Amino acid sequence: MRGTNLCWLLTAQCAPEHPPVRDTRRSVLHRWSDSSCLKFALGLTIIELLVGLLVASILMAVGAPAMGGFIKNNRLSQSSFDVLGNINFARSEAVKRRVRVVLCRSADSTAASPTCGGTTSIWTTGWLIFASGDGNNTYQSGTDTLLGIGVVSANGVAVRTNSTSNNNLEYNPDGTTNEGGGTARFAICDNRGGGYGKQINIPPHGRPKFVKATRSDPINCTTPS
Repeated sequence: MRGTNLCWLLTAQCAPEHPPVRDTRRSVLHRWSDSSCLKFALGLTIIELLVGLLVASILMAVGAPAMGGFIKNNRLSQSSFDVLGNINFARSEAVKRRVRVVLCRSADSTAASPTCGGTTSIWTTGWLIFASGDGNNTYQSGTDTLLGIGVVSANGVAVRTNSTSNNNLEYNPDGTTNEGGGTARFAICDNRGGGYGKQINIPPHGRPKFVKATRSDPINCTTPS
């Protein structure tokens, strides 16, 4: 009885032109079926639902690639700023400590006893930052002071250097580089290539410069120049 009364109440609200009296000739469901209340009572029609799904699928198809590019751009930017921050840190420590500070690539910078090493010009596996206590450019825990480690935290991002900094980047106590007058270059790229990559150049005076590539002027992700 309560259910019947509720149906009659809704019918009265949706179709006020029909007085809420019991019609013995037609059922309540029949009265709802030919009233303007059917759409309100049953929700979306099949056609409206299909149109909504079609619009949603189009928006997803258009937005998904853009979102993927946005994520990759953020990963590249984060990795580039990590490398740049480590280079600036090494330079400032060299000036502050009045000693030579070295960044060297490492096969595994997060190891319990990290060492310099890895593959020539490839810094993707990480690097060490240490104050040299014996004047050479190889980290030795007994004589050198480990100041920090660097890692490429973003998946799919690679860091490579030119021949000037293929093994390490050294800073003198005055903030200049000890690289024979050459400019060290670090390229940070993902699988989209040099048109989306970023590059950091460190000239002999030691102050790093950030370079952002464009698709019309890409960087060389393998041997930056």
